[in-house]
Amino acid sequence: MKFSSLYAFLVLCCICSPLFPSIAQSQVVADTPIWRSSINTQSRQIIISGQEDNFTLSLCILSEKPSLLRISFVPNNKIKNITFVNFTIGKQIFTLTKQLNQNNVIEFEVTLSTSQLKTFIHDFTSTEKATITIDHKEIPISLIGTSSLVATLLERLNTHPIPKLAPPFGKTSSENLPSLSNTNNKTTSYSQLLYGMGGIFFLLLFGRPLFKLLSRIHRYRKKSYGVKKAYKIASNEIEQHAKTLYIKRDQLLYKDDYGSLVQEKWIQEANRFLRTKIKPLLSENQVLDYYPLIQNKILKKVLYIAKYPPNKQRAFFTNRKKTKLKYSPTMPPLEYEEYCAELLRQAGWNADVTTASGDQGADIIASKKKITLIIQCKLYSKPVSNKAVQEVNAAKIFYHAHYAAVVSNANYTTSARQLASSTKVTLLHHENLQKFANTLV
Repeated sequence: MKFSSLYAFLVLCCICSPLFPSIAQSQVVADTPIWRSSINTQSRQIIISGQEDNFTLSLCILSEKPSLLRISFVPNNKIKNITFVNFTIGKQIFTLTKQLNQNNVIEFEVTLSTSQLKTFIHDFTSTEKATITIDHKEIPISLIGTSSLVATLLERLNTHPIPKLAPPFGKTSSENLPSLSNTNNKTTSYSQLLYGMGGIFFLLLFGRPLFKLLSRIHRYRKKSYGVKKAYKIASNEIEQHAKTLYIKRDQLLYKDDYGSLVQEKWIQEANRFLRTKIKPLLSENQVLDYYPLIQNKILKKVLYIAKYPPNKQRAFFTNRKKTKLKYSPTMPPLEYEEYCAELLRQAGWNADVTTASGDQGADIIASKKKITLIIQCKLYSKPVSNKAVQEVNAAKIFYHAHYAAVVSNANYTTSARQLASSTKVTLLHHENLQKFANTLV
């Protein structure tokens, strides 16, 4: 029933559209990867906006009103107490003051005079970047592509002018505005009538299936955006409490009398963290409905990050740059560990080096497709003893890993080989590490 009503409404709008040529909608004129310009002839305004990850910068040019420069931020703790920000473009510095929050967005605004607007547009199209200064911290914003964007906008205004806009977007006098003759008006009305009739036939044939398709696409995009936003909010909160989570895990994990690791209390604490910190935060940002879709993913992140001490947790918050280490018998032991980790990364594993003094006998913790591999590295000039096998086997038990291996440039003693055979620890030369890792998944 609801589809039939909407279908009838669309047909009626299409029939009436040629009868009301004055009705206009906001239309995008030009865009770049960052910037976009649009015109709304009904409200007689132009909007030029640029979007980054955490903020949107907008220039609103209104007919018979001062232009407005606005910066809208996604709410975060860093700018909650900030009362103003500075926007620098060319030699101009604008101070934008904080406005009342609307729709959970923090906004800063300033009005521009006609002369300021002309200079602003000149710098906007002739420089490559501008900066936003927040509490003495500068955030760059690229202006590449703005020249062609404004040129396209001016071309559009030459053919479809908006009266009484400030220069360079408006005419200096109403006499310069083009006038339409009666003949042109008749031709325009006739063209609109033909377009309206064509639209009616199109809607009769394809209106309902097209509406269903667009609705499905809209729902999918809305869901995808909501899931990404919810995960980003949850991820940031986890990172802020990473140190506390590491301490809690260390306090709540213990081994029973049989040597088995008991982690029920730690799992309960992790779930309590999600329930008391993450869910209220998602509710505050109106994305709580997406929590069931990301629950397992963020719980896995909590459990994974909490395994590592604070001085190593930063490795999980930033993208690791690929190293280009080359093996050398004289390289430092720590570089040898990083070299072995890089070999695993090249084989498609997520591999991270632990602290310099080792972490429960593990030098490298690697994972791929839910498989965990513990590595101890030994850069020796003599055969490796069974002590390395004992340590990496203990680390395997501690981390609940699936496999453990000792990697060295040297040979292994007979006792080390015997112990490795009984504990199922693999003894490798680093040249065989990638081949071994590929056999595990």
